[in-house]
Amino acid sequence: MGIEIGKQLLYLSKADVAGLGVTAKEMNDAIEAMFRAKALGKTTMRPKLAMYPMGRMFLAKAGVMHEPPYAAVKWLGYVKGNEVRGLPDFYPLIVLNEAETGLPVCVMDGTWLTGLRTASFSAVAAKCLAKKNARSIGFVACGLQARTNLETLRVDFPIERVVAYSRREATAQKFAEEVRAEGLDAKVVTDPRAAVEGLDIVVTSVPEKEGFKSFLDCGWLSPGSFVSMVDVGRSWHAESIGKLDKMVCDDLEQSGPGSPERTNFTGPFHAEIGEMLIGKKPGRESERERNGLIFSGMGLGDVAAGLLVYEKAQARGAGHVLPL
Repeated sequence: MGIEIGKQLLYLSKADVAGLGVTAKEMNDAIEAMFRAKALGKTTMRPKLAMYPMGRMFLAKAGVMHEPPYAAVKWLGYVKGNEVRGLPDFYPLIVLNEAETGLPVCVMDGTWLTGLRTASFSAVAAKCLAKKNARSIGFVACGLQARTNLETLRVDFPIERVVAYSRREATAQKFAEEVRAEGLDAKVVTDPRAAVEGLDIVVTSVPEKEGFKSFLDCGWLSPGSFVSMVDVGRSWHAESIGKLDKMVCDDLEQSGPGSPERTNFTGPFHAEIGEMLIGKKPGRESERERNGLIFSGMGLGDVAAGLLVYEKAQARGAGHVLPL
């Protein structure tokens, strides 16, 4: 389904995006290519813009890829408590522009896309920092990011065993049942340390809440492990993160020391993900290294993921063409 640039744009609903069948491998490849381009100076981005009027949050993340030439911005408003209105707390939209002309070509739902592209950040970093034969993975929090991280990490790692911990045991049990249905061994634990210790990969995605206090210690991580702090590190004691051999991030300006994102680690950082991919900085250098990723999800990820979805929709004739 082609569009006339400058006269039309493609609209992709939540159902349209979900129905495209984008695979975890396709998303991993798109995100890896984006990180490589970033490290080679072939992208442009700025840290996210966040505003907090009237007790609400409004957020924009944007970036530009030079090859192929596309730009995108993800825009959302977040209002805690929308459930009383029968509405979601937030609903991200992505606007994709063709960068040669600067004109918009697509508006798409960003909910599903955000979930998978975020997990691909973990998977791409793990290719550089985790053991190649990593077979076990622990999850602290068992929501969307547990599911998508398992999906993207299984692309390159022979995962056989999953350990699940959640504040609500029923949530972990439901996740474990889904994991077993995929043919993997899954165990639910009630002590968060048991979802960290003795595992090859650990993923934490604990949501922010009022009065939250960190409860995990990086000293519990076993030699040779890799941890992805999808929750910007809030679940980890900040002073313990410095015990890791290598800590990396997606973008130092957005997620590093003094950044607007306020991740729970002030450095020093070993590298950005892309620097390891192009060989500018080394990845894992020994079997006993304990390595970690902390990130806040930069807008370039939405450009890469949005372009992947847009091209697939074009090829399949999905979505609705709207006049500009």
